[in-house]
Amino acid sequence: MEVDDNELVRRVLDGDLAAYRTIVERHQGRIFYIGLKFLHSNEDAEDFAQEVFLRAFERLGSYRGSGSFAAWLYRVAFNLAVNRYRGVRPAMIELAEETLPDTAPHAEERLLSLESADHVRKALEGLPDRYAIVVKMHFFDELSYPEIAEALDLPVNTVKSHVFRAKAILRTLLEQFMED
Repeated sequence: MEVDDNELVRRVLDGDLAAYRTIVERHQGRIFYIGLKFLHSNEDAEDFAQEVFLRAFERLGSYRGSGSFAAWLYRVAFNLAVNRYRGVRPAMIELAEETLPDTAPHAEERLLSLESADHVRKALEGLPDRYAIVVKMHFFDELSYPEIAEALDLPVNTVKSHVFRAKAILRTLLEQFMED
């Protein structure tokens, strides 16, 4: 039976360092991924993840257990990324590989698929940072609005508004790309 994060946190606070190792193993992929999207380098993302887990360990006593531990950890990572790498814009996921079919029946269809993916990627890069991060968290990391709100310390309605506005901006940008 898998122990939940809140129990692991309680164990760590009681001095069980092996429990923290379990937390790291459970969440290291997601934290590494956040670092990779901000820093674009595996080596830098690994350093980032180590720093996030060190900071989280140091601040573990501030986790109250009322919300999702994953969202709390995500907020630690996001705050570190924003504060430390303020000038680095997070890159969006390579949408083409994840959402478009790998095998188009004809070369022309494949070319159109790749061109469409390029338009989507450019549109995502055109989003203001405050919208880009909520789009990434909601659609790519599959976090709920309340989880995003908790992670970014925003009201849920603000998160919903950001997603709504981001979709409107994306729609406009994609229409412009299609006209060209």
